[in-house]
Amino acid sequence: MSAAQNSREIFTRPDCSAQIAASAKLTGERDAMLVSMHPEELRETMEALGCTTQSALAAAIGVDRSTISLWLDGRVGVPRPVSKLLRLMRAL
Repeated sequence: MSAAQNSREIFTRPDCSAQIAASAKLTGERDAMLVSMHPEELRETMEALGCTTQSALAAAIGVDRSTISLWLDGRVGVPRPVSKLLRLMRAL
């Protein structure tokens, strides 16, 4: 199994959020921003940013709307740099 396939598998497993939370606790609060974003956190972030559609979020961060759909469905993990960007946008 390639690293990319293994990475996709991690993000599509149901216990992903527990692993992410455990990872964040192990690495400390400061590094929690470097962990990928679970689909539910992405939905909450969209709401907090006032993005009512996938297209609005896509335009705000410069990706295709279909990419947002993949992230929200949990079929593809949100890249860590994008997760960090969204968390920073939400914090401001």
